[in-house]
Amino acid sequence: MNRRRVFQILAVAAAIAAYATVVVGGDVRSSGAGMACGESWPICSGGVIPDLSNPAVAIEFAHRVIAATTSLLLLVTLILAFLWFRAEWKLTSLSVTSVGLLVAQVLLGALTVQSNLDPTIVTAHLALGTATFASALVLAVISLIPPTPKPSPMPTST
Repeated sequence: MNRRRVFQILAVAAAIAAYATVVVGGDVRSSGAGMACGESWPICSGGVIPDLSNPAVAIEFAHRVIAATTSLLLLVTLILAFLWFRAEWKLTSLSVTSVGLLVAQVLLGALTVQSNLDPTIVTAHLALGTATFASALVLAVISLIPPTPKPSPMPTST
């Protein structure tokens, strides 16, 4: 499998994971599970893997796991964009943008928990989550467009 195909698969997976993070985040909000893990972040209910017998904890923990997956996928696409596609500014700049939005999103997610679900912070968290998804989606779509071939050098006449 060539490098471009690997990058495309990771970019599409990152976009899907970002979408899933937003959707499950909506489930967290609508089910009232936002504080199910307590005020500790990123630890949930005092452990790395909490007791999932409480449905609210399971929903909140699922959101955190999906968000971590999104983070890993976007970070890997950023690294690969710089290693393999440095000359393709669209891929590198979109990767940087996606990870930048993600970092802000993660920090705001922690603040959301620490603020005990302040409505303004929750709304900003959703807005940044949507922006992260949008950026990851654009990155995935752009990665699927074949690169423009470099023009062949003109033959020199002697």
